[in-house]
Amino acid sequence: MVKQKNEIKKSNWLTNNTYSLIFISLICFVLYGNTIGHGYNMDDVFVVKDNPMVQKGIKAIPEIFTSRYFENNQSKFGYRPFTKAVYAVEVSVFGSNVHVSHFINILLYALLSFLVLIWLKRLFINQTGILFIWAVLLLWLFHPIHTEVVASLKNREEILYLLFAVWSSILFLDYIEKGSFFYLFFALILFISSYLSKQSAISFALVLPIVFYFKYLAHYNRKELMTAAILKNKLFLRIIISLVTLWIATYIMYKLPNWLFPPDDLELYSFENPLRYNHAWSAHFSIASLTMIYYLRLLLFPHPLLFYYGLYTLPEVSMSDAIVWISVVVHILILVFCILKWKKNKYLLFGYLFYLAAIFPFSNYMIEINGIVADRFLHGPSLGFAIFMVSAIFYFFKIPQNEEKLKLIHKNAKYLFFVILFLYAVKTISRNSDWKNEITLFSRDIEYLDNSVKANDILAQTIMDRIMHNNPLQHSFLELKPSLDSVLRYYNRTLELFPENAKALNNIANLYINFYNQPEKALKYLEMAYRYKPDNFELTFNLGMSYEMLKNDSLAIHYYVKALNMDKQYPKLWQSVINHYFKYNQIDSAKYYAENMLKYDSLTDIPFASLGYYYLLKKDTSTAVTYWEQGFQRNPTNYQRALVLAQYFNYKKDSIKANYYFEKAKMLRGSN
Repeated sequence: MVKQKNEIKKSNWLTNNTYSLIFISLICFVLYGNTIGHGYNMDDVFVVKDNPMVQKGIKAIPEIFTSRYFENNQSKFGYRPFTKAVYAVEVSVFGSNVHVSHFINILLYALLSFLVLIWLKRLFINQTGILFIWAVLLLWLFHPIHTEVVASLKNREEILYLLFAVWSSILFLDYIEKGSFFYLFFALILFISSYLSKQSAISFALVLPIVFYFKYLAHYNRKELMTAAILKNKLFLRIIISLVTLWIATYIMYKLPNWLFPPDDLELYSFENPLRYNHAWSAHFSIASLTMIYYLRLLLFPHPLLFYYGLYTLPEVSMSDAIVWISVVVHILILVFCILKWKKNKYLLFGYLFYLAAIFPFSNYMIEINGIVADRFLHGPSLGFAIFMVSAIFYFFKIPQNEEKLKLIHKNAKYLFFVILFLYAVKTISRNSDWKNEITLFSRDIEYLDNSVKANDILAQTIMDRIMHNNPLQHSFLELKPSLDSVLRYYNRTLELFPENAKALNNIANLYINFYNQPEKALKYLEMAYRYKPDNFELTFNLGMSYEMLKNDSLAIHYYVKALNMDKQYPKLWQSVINHYFKYNQIDSAKYYAENMLKYDSLTDIPFASLGYYYLLKKDTSTAVTYWEQGFQRNPTNYQRALVLAQYFNYKKDSIKANYYFEKAKMLRGSN
């Protein structure tokens, strides 16, 4: 009697939703609690920290839903308003606190895991035991492939899309079984929310037909499915309605960004994915096959996990490479095995088809993926993999799927499962520490990414950002040199791998101009970059500065004027052009550019000071002073100009203005 009560208690503990939620939350905080102390990392900065819309809070939500996901002068892409809106709400409630954001990420992951448990129960509870369901959940929950999703704030979008997709799936099941359009309506709302969190929700448009088939139709034979009688089945009709509704919504949401905004202009480089320049079906097939075998490897053996995978990290392959056909054969053999074991264990096939459908949009068969492979893309598909793996363990150890008693399961199966969970937990917690900040992440991963153009480029830029953040003017060159040398080393490595990398060439030139004071070296890199990007503003401007430092004024002004025609919003450039013409006594040209500058920028003192100098040269002192006064209003920190104006008004016996500017000069001299 006591024994029976204990078994009932265990069953209740496993099936009780409140206990389950508490247990799942504890697991999530054990696995990911060490991320709470982390800072902003990689794209977290532009998505959250420095995102002006997010920082406005709730009041910016209308703007968020009518704006691109990311937008600046160089690039515009994406549409993920729900994710940004969630961050905006968070900022309004808690303020901009990175540690609160990481805490919320763990809470959302726990909530998602709980919904996955509910979803698994709905699918399997009448056909499997609760142990099978919990085994699937724990294998998925512990998998280290999720570290990028939970530890990176930017990737909250992955948690949100899957959370809403799973929730939507549950409500679709409610509609099919109960027939109320109330469930269908809210299932549709949740799926739209999933898509507005991230377009990865498209994968569930492929997964749900598989779910519906295995849940409601798998017990029919082929003849029964082909007869008209099935059409009278209410469940079947509701499945059709659900799928039609889902696919129409998917099509509309897929097209929505194109209806609202111009096309994306996010550039995909060839060193990220060779499909950038090769759209042949054979190239897609080869890269996609490589992608699929690599994803399978990551799921089976998640080490090393990297923030970026791209060309040279993964090999460039063609139809003649063995790895392509190994991938094809492996996936076909797994599929054949699952089909052959259909009668004994149909969840092998269900799990594997779920995985294939979920990963297909990210496989490079359809679209080119930045970096070819990404850990975060396995977040959803890994659920199908977990179902497949648990089914395989149950099959090979001859465990009945409806088994409810853990003690009856073969000890080797239990040992294997718990060893896997333990190793996953160790790897997850360890990998979390790599995501503490950009330096820890990049420094750790570069060990495996020495052949990655982007990884070396990002690490160089990150170290450079740290130098600039710590105010380099407060440090001597010798203090900065070790860090600067590291930046050069990583940028030069990118050039070894990708010599046409104009961005790296320009950044190296900047180092030689601004820190090493070697304009001749800078010029060498700039000229190479200019051959690849002749219409790039920064390159053109830097060429002008380099030639000016080398006293080649004719070429300096050539590139300055060319840069000015590209971008008229840069005061320093206007000043360089105006100063050049004053230097060579071409004062009318100087005046022309000063007057034109006023059309684009009347907030700085540069055009006013320049026009003042022009009229001084023309012996029109009063007009010169008028411009200088206007300039001083815009920049009241110029001691020399304040003193000149004071002396002028003193000469003119204007004691009020003379005293005013003398006082300003006195204050500025004191502060200096």
